Amino acid sequence: MTQAAIVYYSRTGTVRQVAEAIAARSGWPLAEVADTKSRAGILGDLRCVIDNLFQRQVEYRYNGPALDRYEHVVVLAPVWMGRLAAPMRSFLAASVGTPPLAARVSAICVMAARGGFQAEAEIARLTGKKPAPALVLLERDVMSGEAAAEIDDFVRALRFGDSGPAHAERPVWLSS
Repeated sequence: MTQAAIVYYSRTGTVRQVAEAIAARSGWPLAEVADTKSRAGILGDLRCVIDNLFQRQVEYRYNGPALDRYEHVVVLAPVWMGRLAAPMRSFLAASVGTPPLAARVSAICVMAARGGFQAEAEIARLTGKKPAPALVLLERDVMSGEAAAEIDDFVRALRFGDSGPAHAERPVWLSS
C-alpha cells in the first residue's frame, strides 16, 4: 500500500472529526495545520473573513510527520466564504513543488452551505494536481453522523486508488 498521510486544518473541530475517522479506517498518520494566533470569538471570525476576502497568506504551525516520506497526501479543510480556509491555503502554497504534494493528492472539503467545489479547485491549483478522490461534505452531515457512509466510500476509493493505476478515474459520486 502506498505510504500516505492525512493533513488537516480545523478551526472548530468538525474537520478534525472527519480526519480522525479517516485515520481510524486507514491507519494513516495525522498531521495538523494549526493557527499560530487564536481565531476564537468575534475578532477571530473577522480575521477569517479578512484573510479569505483578501486571499492573505497567514502564519500557521505544522504538527505532524515530515511529508517527504509520503507518496500521497489526503488534505482536509473547511470552506470559509466559499473558499479554502486561509491556513490550509497558506500551507499548500508553501508546499508547492515538494513531495508528496507534487505526487498524489486527495481532498475533503467541509462546507456550511456552499463553496466546497471551489475549494477543491483551489487545492488543485495550489498543488498542481486534481485531487483524486475528492469529497465535499456538509458540516451538518458531519455533525449528525450522516456523512459516515460518504467517509467510508472515500476511504474505499483511497484504497482502490492505491491498488489501481495512477490514472484511474475517481468514482462519479466523489467527483466534482
